[in-house]
This record gives sequence, C-alpha cells and structure tokens, in this order.
Amino acid sequence: MVEEIKKEKKMLTVRGIDPEVYERFTKVASELGTNVGELMNEAMKIFLSLVEISEEKGEKVGKQVGKVGAKLISAPLKVAGSVIEGAKNFDIITGVSELEITKMDLESIEKPVLFINIHKLVFEDDVTWDVLNSKVRSIKLVDEVVIPKHIPKLLLAKKCMMVKRIVARQ
Repeated sequence: MVEEIKKEKKMLTVRGIDPEVYERFTKVASELGTNVGELMNEAMKIFLSLVEISEEKGEKVGKQVGKVGAKLISAPLKVAGSVIEGAKNFDIITGVSELEITKMDLESIEKPVLFINIHKLVFEDDVTWDVLNSKVRSIKLVDEVVIPKHIPKLLLAKKCMMVKRIVARQ
C-alpha cells in the first residue's frame, strides 16, 4: 500500500517560482489546512479546466490557447485574459461538494453551464438527454457523476474531462 502511494506521487523541482508568490501560496495552503503539493495539484487542475473552457469558446480562442505553450512564460497575463474572455459565454458552477440538478434547474439558466471541481454531481430522473445536451457544456474535475438510466453514458462521457466515475442510477 505504501509503495503504491509512493508510485502515484512524484518529487518534482520547479524552477523560476517567484519567492513572494510561493510564500503567499504556502500561507494559503496552511490556512486551508492542506500542504503546498495538494494545493498546487488543485490549482493546476483548475488552470487546465480554464484552458479547456477557452478552447470550447470557439475556434478563434481555441487557436490562441493552442499557442499558450510558447507564450506562457512571456505573457501570463495575456493568456489569463483570453481564458477569462473565453468563459464569458458560459455559466460556471465550481467548488461544490455535492450538487443535485433537476430538469427545472437546467431549463432556468440562460447560458450553457460548465460544472468544474465538484465531488458528486447528480442529475435527477426528470432530466432528459435533450435538456442536458443543450444546457451542459462540459463536466470537468468531478469525482462522480450520477445520471438517470435513460441518459446515454457514452454521449455524456463526451462532455466529461477528468471525471473519475459515471454511474447510471437503476
């Protein structure tokens, strides 16, 4: 068991970290009751989700984000700006431990929604595939998504990224 945990986690060295930013990051980790490594993992997951959101905005923003690798070091603020700009056409629900969604919930929102960083996301039995497909843009960084048995799992999976488990309720 201990060997498995050691294999999952890897010791890395990151060069070029601003000491003041690192100090603030360490302080926040402490205040949240976690360590720097765990908080860094979550921060990187959220950043990756934001990049994905940008890509989903459309081809124009997607192309800009595709060039991020080369520009990341020289223009982090410009990249962050385009990511934020890309997210304007979506509603984002994030940081919720458990969330149950009904058909009425989905129909009441104007823009497509992205569910990000949620422990358990449950779609109630009244949610149809047509409503879910038109209102849910993507599901990212979710541990468990529970769906009614009439929702096609593979079609839903196409909307998912970094989802640990999709369960059809019986």
